[in-house]
Amino acid sequence: MRHETKFARWIRSGGNSAFVLPLNHSAAPELKFTVEPERLLDSIIDDALATGLARLNAFLPTGVSIDITSVDLTPIRDELREVVSSRLGETGVPVNPNDPVITAILRRYAERLNGQFQQEALGLSSYVWRSSDDGKVRAAHRENDDQVFLWSQPPFGGHPGEAWNCRCTAEPIINLEYLPEESVCDMLTGDRLAFVFPEAETDTLAKIARELDLRIMSGQLDSRERLIHFLAQMRKEAGDDARLVEDFTYRPARLVSVYQYFSENPDQAELFGWTEEHPANQEMIANLALANRNGNGDAESGDGWRFRGRGLFQLTGRGNYRAFSEWHEETFREGIDFAADPDRAAEPVYAVRSAVYFWLDHNLPELANAGLTDAATNSITERINRRTDEESRSQRRKFMQHLRDGGQFDKICRFSVAQPRFEDAE
Repeated sequence: MRHETKFARWIRSGGNSAFVLPLNHSAAPELKFTVEPERLLDSIIDDALATGLARLNAFLPTGVSIDITSVDLTPIRDELREVVSSRLGETGVPVNPNDPVITAILRRYAERLNGQFQQEALGLSSYVWRSSDDGKVRAAHRENDDQVFLWSQPPFGGHPGEAWNCRCTAEPIINLEYLPEESVCDMLTGDRLAFVFPEAETDTLAKIARELDLRIMSGQLDSRERLIHFLAQMRKEAGDDARLVEDFTYRPARLVSVYQYFSENPDQAELFGWTEEHPANQEMIANLALANRNGNGDAESGDGWRFRGRGLFQLTGRGNYRAFSEWHEETFREGIDFAADPDRAAEPVYAVRSAVYFWLDHNLPELANAGLTDAATNSITERINRRTDEESRSQRRKFMQHLRDGGQFDKICRFSVAQPRFEDAE
């Protein structure tokens, strides 16, 4: 073998220098951690938080989660970060997805978080000890199995997760009637979004809800005011069916009132708009109405139709598609050229992200902080679509009032339930 020949040559030369055995490159192993570039360590320890939270959420009613913002997670986060950092330093590699020590560390801290949430968030005083029910369970833990213990009086050896490599868990004893009022929050689910989009498909709403949940913090949707304003504007832009591609089926009168080109050329509105005599020519309407706007070429370029509104805030125009592509790659490290493949902007995940992009790029969270008022809605509408008519402005105000008064979004979790982070509780 080649390395044996080199080794023999090294021996013959006297063996006075270091011998380096070259290794062939192997395929990257499948990661078991939820790794985000530039925050690798935090991403690893966040997995413990996600596991601990999911464990408890399983015992709560559907659509309800533990409110982690009510618990001080700083000490346990810093402790966990130090332990994982120490282990990564010992191994000498950034991360080893098959390292049993890190796996055991995360499992242990997930269980400690389970106990912390039970006591500090839910106010629980007792739990049921549950072991893994296999041959690896130590004798003392097997004796504890299925017994009730008080958090204030730990059994010999400590609560589940305190002993090294303990695979037991504390099953909460929950009486929903006695939970503290602020201990839980509502998950952002597809069923809840149906209040916003009553005619949308269930599968589409589920995908939208999951992505929105992941953007609660990074998208600055982390207050009742911000989320309701965001959803109210989204409802107007996407319609009651959560339409992800703009529909240009307009009557002539509507074309004249909405688009400058048709207000200056009403005969064209009659020719291409929907009437009893003929359907709307949507492609021609888009090309004429959106020509030479937002980076588009003239009407003959076809840019108006190619870069028509897509997504939940109706991303429109070649220039905006390019800007969204740049922001998306910088934010998610996912290089998608939406200008080259505009149809991808209509996929639920990217439909949400493009709306978040617009929301942040136009500094709309600051306007939403003014409260759930008509004046705040008007100021947000002005930045989203200053050319819109009074009918559209009125509808946006009514949607905001509908969501404000309906109560469905009063207690939405201020963190991602699907992928919680320690920082979200600070």
